[in-house]
Amino acid sequence: MSIEVTMRHSDVRIEAMREYAVKRMEKLAEKFPKVTTINIVIDIDAKKHMYMAEVVANRLGSTAVGAKEFSESAKSVIDAAAARAERQLLRMRVKARKGAVREQRAASVKN
Repeated sequence: MSIEVTMRHSDVRIEAMREYAVKRMEKLAEKFPKVTTINIVIDIDAKKHMYMAEVVANRLGSTAVGAKEFSESAKSVIDAAAARAERQLLRMRVKARKGAVREQRAASVKN
């Protein structure tokens, strides 16, 4: 499992934000073990005092989810993007399980 953090237009606090992003994405990876790579891009707009975080999680070779959030706080934007990606991954997991259950039921009816 690899986690890649990219900072754009960064300022002095890059290491603290990078460490926080990696720690938060590790929590996401623990909940979803089939996720193979997570890329997070943090962009800082100094004029508007806004942060943007984009999370792209790849699951078994294909892009599973992408989440993009904007906020005035660096930690809150990372948390919000991770929470949105987590909801999308959870929704994907539920749909996959429901599909597997339907296939099993269909196979058992035929027998």
